[in-house]
Amino acid sequence: MSNEIRQDTVTTRDDTRLSSPSASVMAAGKPLDISLSAKSLEIIPGEQMARLEVKVINQGDRLASFQVEVLAAGGEATATPQWYDLSPAVSSLKPPGDITYFPIAILDTPIPGFFGWVSLTVRVSSLELKAEERQVLRLHVKLPEGAIPLKLEVLTPVVRTKPCSTVQLPVRIFNLAHVGVGALVRCLGLPEDWAEQGLEQALDLLPQQWTPTTFEVSVPLPSNAIAQSWDLTFQAEVPGSPAASATGRLEILPTGRLAFRPPQPESQFLPRIWPWQKPEQQRFAIYQLTFENASNLETMVTVELECKDAPRNLEWLQVTPPESSRPGTEQIQELQVRARRHWLGRTRTYALDAHTALSDKRLGTTVPKTRSLQLDIAPVVPLWLALLSGAGILWLAWLLSWLNPANPLFGHRAAVNSVQFDGLGQTVVSGANDQTAILWEVKGFFQPLKNQEIGTIAQADKAIRVVRHRPFDNDMLAVGLENGEIQFWDLQWGDRPFSLLAPGQKDDRVLDLRFSRDSQILFSSHGSGAVVQWSLHPNAVEQGGSRLQQIEQFDFAAYSLAAVGPDQNQMAVAGRYNRLELWNWQTNQRLPVIYPSGGQDDYITSLATAEAQPYWLAIADNQGRITLLDMETCLASATPCQTLDEWQANPEGEAVRAIALTREGCYLTSVGDDGKVMLWPLVNGRRHGRLASGQTVAQIDSQLNSVDVVVKANRLWIASGADDSRVRVHRPRFPDTTCR
Repeated sequence: MSNEIRQDTVTTRDDTRLSSPSASVMAAGKPLDISLSAKSLEIIPGEQMARLEVKVINQGDRLASFQVEVLAAGGEATATPQWYDLSPAVSSLKPPGDITYFPIAILDTPIPGFFGWVSLTVRVSSLELKAEERQVLRLHVKLPEGAIPLKLEVLTPVVRTKPCSTVQLPVRIFNLAHVGVGALVRCLGLPEDWAEQGLEQALDLLPQQWTPTTFEVSVPLPSNAIAQSWDLTFQAEVPGSPAASATGRLEILPTGRLAFRPPQPESQFLPRIWPWQKPEQQRFAIYQLTFENASNLETMVTVELECKDAPRNLEWLQVTPPESSRPGTEQIQELQVRARRHWLGRTRTYALDAHTALSDKRLGTTVPKTRSLQLDIAPVVPLWLALLSGAGILWLAWLLSWLNPANPLFGHRAAVNSVQFDGLGQTVVSGANDQTAILWEVKGFFQPLKNQEIGTIAQADKAIRVVRHRPFDNDMLAVGLENGEIQFWDLQWGDRPFSLLAPGQKDDRVLDLRFSRDSQILFSSHGSGAVVQWSLHPNAVEQGGSRLQQIEQFDFAAYSLAAVGPDQNQMAVAGRYNRLELWNWQTNQRLPVIYPSGGQDDYITSLATAEAQPYWLAIADNQGRITLLDMETCLASATPCQTLDEWQANPEGEAVRAIALTREGCYLTSVGDDGKVMLWPLVNGRRHGRLASGQTVAQIDSQLNSVDVVVKANRLWIASGADDSRVRVHRPRFPDTTCR
């Protein structure tokens, strides 16, 4: 029976070919005709699909191919729809009057999450006939038995944020069913550790209502949050039912900077090359350029060198090829520079500028964009060859004199850790890492032909950390050593009467020493945090007693001590972690003092008091800060100490190593890592308004470790000790203030 029907169909098609195509086209009024095998279909996603056959007749006057598409009202148009199957989608060329059949299988709902009636449009087009026809049918999408339909929407499709921030990803779910259900909502596409509460949520959905929820995401540090877009997929699912889904995007914005660290070294020297040396023996000046990527972008740094006054034959070469700098890493590039030397003259210095450029312009430039380099080029034949004889004699004479700070016969041979004037301001004593304490005559520093060194008064077997004159008569010197020992030296006879070492304090370096006003008690602070009270009374040992009175243990390295109050029974103890405490050594009570807290690398480095202002306490730390406190209120009651003044002595944050106050509290001096000797005029415990930025007394090319100040002969006298083994005395004039 089927064969007969097919034969009749073929015959009818052949008859159509024999008739006039032009007449058919004119009669039909359109070049193609389509018909559908059904006007309505029904599917159950996942269980039952629907089939449809499209019949297309070529009513044109030429060979033509046909393309079929199925469109859903309310659905999204995509290049490859997944909800139906059509094979083939395009036919081969068909002659006029020929019939083509297109089988279509409807597999899923055309609108994700939708169930009900949908209007479908079957669109047939022909490129050769330049025509198209459409037919409409209805599709009934039924729910599987027991399935719960859900609809999910992303409320903020695109979220933009930066690293180290918390963002909200809001969505909402609509329960199409008439009963409440429990659903599992997921956010896919992000690392699990970005969400502390997880990327899955269990929600109870009320019937026929929207239920909102939010995924909270904590974006990590820039090194772990690269600037990029994260494609997100949100899903809501009830067990046994199709999942509803929607998409969104999280964009991590560029942030941070790429730091251009100071070159190492900033200055380079090209030594002279003699004529007989081969050109390949000429050496390069090599600079190490360090770039720290503190952003969330991977970029490449290139360096260009510029010098306005450089010789024409200056050559430079970037030895290390530029590579991409990854976030959170350091990149070191080597820069080689050389130039042809001049024949005669002095060493010439050239200032070079290293300019940087980034491959990723979103970061702008490095910070800073340019670093300065210095290149010193020696001549081939220096002028000193002609003056060698005379210069040699002068150099030898200077080498053997006390004018030479490096002369092994005079001065210290290592870093100076402590300096102090005597009570009259006539001499200065210093202690250094070379294990010696030296006495200096103050006037000798200002008489060029006079040797200011009086002599070595103490020779220890360990580095000397601190030296202190005994207040009474200044005839005895206390020396604190690196190994925890305290030695006493007689300044008149030059011998060592006795030494102190507490049990268990061996190798516990002495950081500070303080005498009581009557010189009968000595306090020592140590690196372990121990503060020891010693008795210096002559009868302490003669009557069979011990000089060790008590040991108070603090939980931080005790870097500095200062007696506070008119009776001096309160000892201020300061040190590591920016800790500051008051210790009443008579009642053995302790009181913490409020001060900005710090980490293990933060220290209060120095304390200072003024004899005429017993309640004032000056504090310096290695963050470059100086603070003046009035301790009267906090000594009398449990109230915070009054801050008289506080300022950043070093804007670069370099450490202030030591401070000192004059007797009346009118002037404060400070020294530190920046090599500056600073003078700060005070009025009533506050910086003088006109001189609030201080006065630079001296600039030293070395770290300064200690300072002391006295008023003498209507002048200020300031002594300092530095890492370069030098002891210096400065004599600035009084600034114009009302305090004297």
